[in-house]
Order: sequence, then structure tokens, then C-alpha cells
Amino acid sequence: MGSKHFSAGRPAFSGARVTRWERAAVTPEAVWRGVTGAARSLLHGAGRRELITVKVGRRVMSDVALVPAWDGTETPEQWLGRMQEKFGADTSVMLHARDLSLHDRDLFEVLLSGLRPAFEEHGLTRGTAGVEAFLGEYRATPGAIHRQRCGNSHFVLQGRECLRFWDGDDWIPPSAERRAGGARSEERLPSLSVSSVADRARSVVVSAGECLTWEPGVWHVAETIGPAFAFTVARRTGSTVPGERSYPFAAEPDGRVGAAWLEGYRAFLGGPASAASALARASAYGLEGPEPRREPAGDLSRVAVSSHAPRLWHASGGEALVATHGASRAFPAAVLPWLAGLAGLPIGAEHAVPGDAVELARFLVDHGALRAA
Repeated sequence: MGSKHFSAGRPAFSGARVTRWERAAVTPEAVWRGVTGAARSLLHGAGRRELITVKVGRRVMSDVALVPAWDGTETPEQWLGRMQEKFGADTSVMLHARDLSLHDRDLFEVLLSGLRPAFEEHGLTRGTAGVEAFLGEYRATPGAIHRQRCGNSHFVLQGRECLRFWDGDDWIPPSAERRAGGARSEERLPSLSVSSVADRARSVVVSAGECLTWEPGVWHVAETIGPAFAFTVARRTGSTVPGERSYPFAAEPDGRVGAAWLEGYRAFLGGPASAASALARASAYGLEGPEPRREPAGDLSRVAVSSHAPRLWHASGGEALVATHGASRAFPAAVLPWLAGLAGLPIGAEHAVPGDAVELARFLVDHGALRAA
């Protein structure tokens, strides 16, 4: 996973790897804004009840008073302190928040910029990519030992965690209950205690600044070593078979994608996917976010790079499809040399905008790839 934000990593076991990542790329504050955005949607009736769950001991609590303050006035540390004061410092407490990128545009943009290597290494899926946060001091994630129809990259923001993994199925006692969960996207072993099968597991400890990635279909469970805050990017393949139902990401350094790749991706997605919608989806790696709400840009004679997120394009005839941050638009192909000139520029680097590229620059500014200089 070579980039300035990721180290080469070390193997944890077959199909999994621990890497170092630069936490300045995605901060605890950025992820917490996604959590409070989910809380706001939940408390204002715009989100599903399972957007945020709080597990205390073995109970999943439904009291909305336990949800973090939706207005951002409560930090992760303050929320955990409030829970431990209410339920006892030795009680296992965990907050689980889902679909974070849908509830905060800033987090959506930060993830696309800061985690680009992680997205591109593992390819694209038919399902959306999901972002979930875990905060607390707990002895097991909800549902206890479970496996999912998705690959996972788990990023530790603060503290330490121990994750346990089990290979295959032959270690599961015949008497263990199996239960489908998460709209049948995962399978759980709710009656099986972790301690009873811990000797059959592979254990991996990950600390702040480390990322643990594993393939779909692997049985696992997590616990914290003291208070911890982490988030997971789930690549929803819909399969428990590693590598199945994924499509390789392939773009040139300047963002160009070939006709064969784009047509293949359209076929992979199936249904009515157009070239424009497929390119838009690829530009966000299947991650979804709110629509941008920026003030209209004024003078665009110069722009500055504001994101590492991809700026994809495909030319056909005299037209070029350009996509970034999950949006796409057609422009005259004559603007492509200017777009290609942005390739490789660091964040903050400025670039002059000729008259025929102003509309393209405005599109890229509106969606967070550039900013007016």
C-alpha cells in the first residue's frame, strides 16, 4: 500500500495485513463529525434506528439519551466518560455508528483524499462502501463472533484493540447457534463465548496509527485494550469468497480510464449503469456522501489542489466525461490537456485556469477536488 500516507505493512495472517497510516489524513475529529451527523439524522427522524447503537454489557440499549450530542458539543472522551459514570467504570461500553460518510460532507471528502491507496488496492464492488465507527472500552463487538460479506480495513484512531480471527468452520461446536444479521450481510455466533474458543483464534493487536485489513468471510471479534476509537471501511462485495465480485481499479496517473475498462465496469455493475454514472461511482470508490453545499466560486482564474481524491476522465470523439467525488459531467475534449496538467500536484499547489477550462474548474471546485486560489 505504498504512498506517503501508508507503509508497506506486515502480514498478520493469511489474507490479512497490518499497515501504518498517517493519522493526519483522517483525524478523530473528522470521524467524530460523521458520528454526530448520524446522531443528528437519528434524533431528527431522518435516519434508521440502527444508525447508532450503544452496547452496555451484553445489552444493546435503545435509549436515545445515550447517543452522542448531535450538535458536536460532546467529544468522544466526554461521551465515554458520561457512559462510564452512568453504568460504572468497569462496565463494557461500546458505541457503534454506521454509514458515516452519508451524514457529513467533510468526512466524505477527507476519506476519499486520505484513504485513496486503501480503496484502490482492493478494487471496486457492486455494493456501496460503508464507513462505521467504534468507540468505547468493551470486551466484544456486537453480535459477538461474526463474519461478513465484505472485506474490511480497520483504522485505529486512538488507543489499542485486539482482534481475533478464526479460519474456516471446523472449530465451531455443533451446538453453536448461527444467526443471520445486518440484512443477511453477516452471520453471527451469538451463543458462543469468545473465551471458549480463544485458543483456536489468531490474535492481532493494533494501535493508533495502524490499519488491519482482512478478506470477506473471516470469522472475527474485537475488544479494546483500554479506551479506543476506530473506524472501518467495509467493501460490500455480497460474497464471503475473497476476490469474488470485485473489479480492479485502473486509472492512469492523470486520471484517464480506457474504453475497455469503463465498459467492463459498466457490465460488472449491471442494470442501467451509463458510462457517466459508472465513472462517477468509480471516482468515489462506491462511497456515498451528501451533496456539496459550497458557496458559488467567484474568480477562477487560478485554482489550488485541495484533495488527493481521483479526477477521472474518459474521452470519446470530441467529448470528455470527467468525474470526481461521485459526480460526473461532460466537457469539450479540448480541456483535457489542462486537466492532465493537474496530475501529481501536491495539495495546495496552484494552477492557472484558461478561459476554456473555467467551467471544468468550477465543477471540480464545487465537488471538492480544487479550491479557488
